[in-house]
This record gives sequence, C-alpha cells and structure tokens, in this order.
Amino acid sequence: MRLDKNVQHVLSENKIILGAYANRLTPVPPDWSLDESDGAQPFRTDLSPNDYCDDFVSIWTNELGVQMIGGCCGITPEHILYLKNHTLHPNEI
Repeated sequence: MRLDKNVQHVLSENKIILGAYANRLTPVPPDWSLDESDGAQPFRTDLSPNDYCDDFVSIWTNELGVQMIGGCCGITPEHILYLKNHTLHPNEI
C-alpha cells in the first residue's frame, strides 16, 4: 500500500498533512443493525500499544505519509505514550 505520487504532490503543494487514528472495537458484521444491537460493541483484546504501533501506525507513516496520529474508542493513554516513546520523531506526537 503506497500513497499515489500525484496525491503526494497535491498534498505537499497545498501544505496538507494526513492524519489517522484507529479504535480498538471488534469488527462490525456486515449485517449489523442498530435496531438489533443488544449493547455496546466490545473492544478487541489483541491490540496492545506495541501492536497498534507496529501493525497500524508504522504502515500509515511509512507507506502513506501520515504525519498526525491519534486514537479513538479503546486506544488508551498507554497506546499514545508508546507511540511517543517509539517513533522516529517523538517530539512531534
């Protein structure tokens, strides 16, 4: 997965940076509906701070040029601290 060179050029020329953030919710089935839901979507138990960094953030930053990283539901302060301490530019997080 790579960011298209034309898209990279447009982003750069217009000084637009990309950001990304994930949540830690389990996948939502394709046939899911709110009417039939019986509660909150459960969190994944297999996405440690290290896994978030290695399996997602590193791809976003290295292959897609993402420069701003965050987290949503279930991404904890520990996940963000791990990113701060284990990225090439920790002062930019």
